[in-house]
Amino acid sequence: PIRSQPVGREPTAMACTQRPSTTDKAIDGSVSFAHTKMSAYFPSRATVSQAPGRAKVLKLALFAFFVVTRALHPMLIDQSKSDGKILYAKNTPVVMNKILTVFLMNLLALLSGGWSGVRLCWQPRCLIVFGLIGTVYALGDFLEMLSLATLTGGVYQVLLQTKLMITALMCWWLKGSRQTALQWHVLFSMFLAMSSFVLVDQGGESGGAASLPLLAVLCVMLKVVVSCYCAVLSEKYLKAFSDMPLFAKISGLSTTWALASLLLCGTEPQVASHGFFAHWDSVTWLVTWSFVVKTVSTMYLLQALDSVQKNIGEALAVIVIYVGQVAMAGFSEAFELSVFLLAVLVVALVKTYLIAPKPEAAKQQRPAPPAASSAAAARRMKLVSLNSEGTPLMQNLGVNTFTCEVSGLLPPGVFYGMLGGVYPVCGSTHPSSPRHAELVMLAHAPVDGKKPGPSSPAPEAPFMPCQSLTVLGHVRDPLPRESVSAEQCMKDVEKAREQLHDKVTGGDLLAETT
Repeated sequence: PIRSQPVGREPTAMACTQRPSTTDKAIDGSVSFAHTKMSAYFPSRATVSQAPGRAKVLKLALFAFFVVTRALHPMLIDQSKSDGKILYAKNTPVVMNKILTVFLMNLLALLSGGWSGVRLCWQPRCLIVFGLIGTVYALGDFLEMLSLATLTGGVYQVLLQTKLMITALMCWWLKGSRQTALQWHVLFSMFLAMSSFVLVDQGGESGGAASLPLLAVLCVMLKVVVSCYCAVLSEKYLKAFSDMPLFAKISGLSTTWALASLLLCGTEPQVASHGFFAHWDSVTWLVTWSFVVKTVSTMYLLQALDSVQKNIGEALAVIVIYVGQVAMAGFSEAFELSVFLLAVLVVALVKTYLIAPKPEAAKQQRPAPPAASSAAAARRMKLVSLNSEGTPLMQNLGVNTFTCEVSGLLPPGVFYGMLGGVYPVCGSTHPSSPRHAELVMLAHAPVDGKKPGPSSPAPEAPFMPCQSLTVLGHVRDPLPRESVSAEQCMKDVEKAREQLHDKVTGGDLLAETT
């Protein structure tokens, strides 16, 4: 399997070959055994590298499946109501959903790799990292059920579109991703359109906007904040822990999710007085299984795509919900052109936001020439993830490397800079993904002349005072993959060391890295 490549990306120029592995745990997040190999990615890394066209079709199918499940989920909750009210304890489907998810993920691990696969689901770092995220997710599910007890599925989904604005703020805070003035205007216009949709839809059902349940709207807003925070964290750590299979991540996420949801169940008097499964029927079980499908599809989508594409999928679910409620006999929704046009406007604004140029893209539409890049001021970017496993090609050449993802766009070709503000490095930018690079530490000999075997230990990631990568200058332009060799790597390292030495003796390194 291909090692340590960012999720949803093709291998870098330094990583286009494969080598067999006999270990139980594959580095790309899949689990390999003597006769079985199951990839954690959809589509798998092999499909992405060998059949890019098929991989795009599979990603589109995953996106469409995600939209359908996001639309069906609130519609099923609507169907589970009796006379407009949820009779069962609101958090009980969430608890059963997480118990079933943990069971299914461990069963998948057992079928894929026996007890070795099950042990991966219960490793401490999995439970610590993803368990904390799952605890916060549990609060979001509880708020979702409280809001859907009085809101219709369509209104709930439109209110959820505020998460695009809050996600933008969360990404700015957690990942350093900024928004342009055009994007903020689109976000504000979308907020106005969503408010209009809610007022018109509620007015059509109850005769006025005054009937809008403010407590339910507050629950939705809190749910949005929790969901956005967890989505950005999930995307970050799903990609950062690429050596961990996805079923282990979902299992760790769902374990604490189930425990936290069970504690929240204790706050509902209905559970204590009538029992856990009071007023459950076949539709309630459908709601529970829709929660399971929703969790798994969301994790796959975040790992294959990103949190922004997740949001546009939820926006498209608004149209699916409205059309479904109008077309199906079980719902009392009548077609109104004004409501439909407002729903379409919301989706159009989300699409406008996604195609608007990003701040980094606007600055780097025309890459600067090597001379200009070398003389340019240092650019410090937030480090999103750092993987100590090098790519297979560089390992076969005997070169010790790291792979990383940053919040900004890296210059094309090979550059030199500082990792964490203290470690001098030489980096090669991914040819088609300028946020990803492969790094060589300048303080150590990068070439040891040995080709590591399947069981060779990977170098440990260095301790860093700050999670950052500072680009100080340009080394060379990109080369064809056929030209990559250990000798070329040593030439790049020596040139990077010379340029770094000149910058240090010039006295401007400290000013540029602080």
